Amino acid sequence: MKVKLDDVAARAGVSLATVSRVLGNRGRVAAATRARVFAAMDELGYSRSTLLRTAPRRLVAVSAPGNPEYWQVQVCTRVATALQDHGLLITRPPVETETAPLEIAIAAGAVALVTPTLTSLGTDIPCIRVDEQSAGTADDSTGDIIAARLDLGGGMTTAFEHLRAIGHRRIGLICNDSGELAVQLIRRFRADHPARSFGLNLDDWIARVPKSFSGGTRAALELKDATCTAVIVQSQLQLHGALHGLRSRQLQVPRDMSVVGFGDSPTMRFTGPPATVLGLDLDGLSQALVEATLSTLRITDEASRSVPPVFRPRLYARASTTAARR
Repeated sequence: MKVKLDDVAARAGVSLATVSRVLGNRGRVAAATRARVFAAMDELGYSRSTLLRTAPRRLVAVSAPGNPEYWQVQVCTRVATALQDHGLLITRPPVETETAPLEIAIAAGAVALVTPTLTSLGTDIPCIRVDEQSAGTADDSTGDIIAARLDLGGGMTTAFEHLRAIGHRRIGLICNDSGELAVQLIRRFRADHPARSFGLNLDDWIARVPKSFSGGTRAALELKDATCTAVIVQSQLQLHGALHGLRSRQLQVPRDMSVVGFGDSPTMRFTGPPATVLGLDLDGLSQALVEATLSTLRITDEASRSVPPVFRPRLYARASTTAARR
């Protein structure tokens, strides 16, 4: 049976991160602890590639979630490029629950995980990520390092203000059926909706569907039948599906329903019609993650910011929104 690093850690009575530091000859590890790790390796017959053992540069995992949004992919690309410029080796394992690519990266010697997700992944190595503006502190109870915060509430408020200004009150939400971002968007939707004080059941205007084209198609028609005149959409796949679904019923955007997407990309300018979106500061988010990583790994002398920067989505008004029909 193949011996894994988890087995070595269990035999030595240390964490997986400690085993990784010993094998990579990095960080501070007590001599007695280091001896226990090597003894456990000998007892279990564990061997490791000499290439990995003598690698002169540290390895960092830069990971987007499975089935990521455009903005998450772009942030990962920018972060990976910047960290490589500082002499770090980069691996890009996806963060998925069904497989263990991240565990493999840690076993290969990754010293940190950098990810534009809102969920703690419970890793033994430092996890440097983003979070929602209202959640926790800079170093929350998970032990993760929060490099930046997304002001989803402010973004939702911006979308509501735009739609309300052009006469919409019956505004729906299309979001994923799982994930922390969907949870936060729903919470903000209920708290900030312009019709929240009218005694209406706002849950009737929330469509939680798979992050897919077909999910967006079904959700748009359901919300149209629920008399919504406008909709905010989390995923770009869902947005494309929503436009298709409305067209299939001979409805027009924005005449019959205005649409606002979350996250900008080049394709959003060429939908039919071009989509109004809440865009994110990709360069700012990327820079915040890079700075936090360099500080955590002590590559720079600058300390991590005591208060992470906050990024509020910016509205790009295009042709998919117009005044509500009377």
